[in-house]
This record gives sequence, C-alpha cells and structure tokens, in this order.
Amino acid sequence: MTAQGPAGLSGVSAIWIREVRGRMRGKRAFVFLTFYLTVLAGLLWIGLQGATAGPLSALQSVSVGRGIFAAIVIIETLVVLILAPAYTASSISQEREKGTFDLLAVTPISSLAIVVGKLVSALMFLAVVVGASIPLASLAFLFGGMGLEHLVIAYLVIVAVAIGAGAVGVASSAIFRRSQAATVAAFIAVALIAGGSTLAWISLETGVRDNGTPDPPDALFYPNPFVAQTDVFCLVSGGGCSATPARSRGSNLAQAAPIPAAKPGPAVQLQPEPAPNQAGYVWPWTVLAWLVVAVVAILVAADSVSPTRHLRRRRAPAIRRQPPAGNP
Repeated sequence: MTAQGPAGLSGVSAIWIREVRGRMRGKRAFVFLTFYLTVLAGLLWIGLQGATAGPLSALQSVSVGRGIFAAIVIIETLVVLILAPAYTASSISQEREKGTFDLLAVTPISSLAIVVGKLVSALMFLAVVVGASIPLASLAFLFGGMGLEHLVIAYLVIVAVAIGAGAVGVASSAIFRRSQAATVAAFIAVALIAGGSTLAWISLETGVRDNGTPDPPDALFYPNPFVAQTDVFCLVSGGGCSATPARSRGSNLAQAAPIPAAKPGPAVQLQPEPAPNQAGYVWPWTVLAWLVVAVVAILVAADSVSPTRHLRRRRAPAIRRQPPAGNP
C-alpha cells in the first residue's frame, strides 16, 4: 500500500488542521497567551528593576544577561512539562466521550496518522506559546555573556521535551477511555521520566556513601531536562563545570593532580592541572532520550487506536460447561 493510502500519513494534515482550527476559535487561546506573556514579562521586569538599580560594570552586565537567559529557559522548560501532557491527554479520550471516535476510526486515515495529527495539533499551539518567549530571552543579548548557539541549544532541548511529553499524553489518551484518568496518568508518566531516574541516582548515591561502591552512572540524569539546561548554562559560562555531581568531583580531582617528574632530580613543584571542559555532554543525550520516548509512545498510541490491535492481550477462550446427561 502506498504512502497515499490508508496505511500512510497522508491524513495527518487533515487531522491537525481540523484540531488547530477548533483550538484557535474563540477567545480562550488568545486570552491565555496574553496572560502568559504578561506574567512572564512582569517577572522579567521585576528582576531587571532589582538588578539594574545602579550603574553596571562589565561583569555585572554579563551576570544579568546570563540570569535573564537562565530564568526564561527554566520557566519555559517547566511550562512545556506541564502544558504538553495537559494539551494531549484528552485528544483521543475526548473523542470517545463525545461518541465521535467510531466515526474517526472508520475513516480511511490510518491509526498512526490519527495519533500523529493529534500530537502535531497540540504541539502547534504549544510552539506559539514557547516561540512567544524567544524575544524575551533575546534580551540577554543586550547585556552580553552568551551567544546565539546557546539560545538555539536551550530551545532545542525544550522542543524535544515538548515532543516527548506530548506523545506520552497522546498515548495515555489512547489507552484510557476517560480524559480525567488519561490526564492523571500522563502527568505521572512525565514526572517519572523527567525526575524518576534522578531520584534513583540519589538513592543509589546514598548506598555508595555507605558501602563505598562506584558512583551510579551519569546516564540516570539524561532524561531530566533541568539537568540538560544546567549543562547549557555551563556552556554559557565557558565550561569548567559539570551538570552531574560525579563529573564535578572528577574535575576537582583533576585540578588537584600533581605533575610527576619526568627524570630523577630536584623536587618538582606541584601545579594544578587545568580543569577539563565538563560542559556540553548531557544535553544531546537528553534530546535523544525524549525523542526515543516520543517514538515509543506514538507506536503504543497507534496500536491502542487501531481496531485490530497487535499488542492486545489475548484472552483464553472460555470453557463452556456441559450440562449433566440427566438434565434436559
């Protein structure tokens, strides 16, 4: 079957255009966007009033610029973690509640196209919300201390997290028949993905201190988007810091390592080695981790939407009891 047939993704545009038109009709979307930008700009203005009360030196100006960048990026990351599952958790379950899911299922659009279309429609509005904050984050360039590549990397992490969290919301909406249950499940799943592995690292680190075993792997920090943004902040500061405690300790040990003498002779004065650049290794793995989460969630959602599910558990056939021979 070709890509233009029911098994392809040709129906994605029809789904997401219909959803976006329905979402943008009325005043609710514009009121929310206006309120969100007003609050974000107000917080930024309050911070600037306190930081620029007097004349700024060059170092103070750089510090203010980096503070603006860090505040906007952290707020946007938190907003995406909250809004992405909230927008998508009722995308399919609401069709069941309204009684329109059967009509959607019998269309020639494939189940994968339905899931992707629902996800894209929610991410389009979320892209407007996140994109509206870019001019505010760009104010950091007026103070200096950061480059355009840092802004691009930070928003690349935000986009990957939005795709992954939104896909988890669609999968929850496809599995659960009620929007309330789907929303709760989506928030729990996103919270476990974003922070569960970090909590696991902390618990393992407690055992390391007691037993003297090796440090837990840094890979447990990769799904945490806030650790990835901390890694970006280390890039902004010029490196020399790490987003994970294990590498930070390794950097400190490297600084205290003495330089051994090449030949026997007079004592060589101990000098600290320059700290290696520990920044920039976490955020690519975070982007990859959330994209993998998105792919898995989309496949699970497509299988749940499909009338002929492949992952459905097969129930054992019921054994019918035969009546005794003496009974009619």
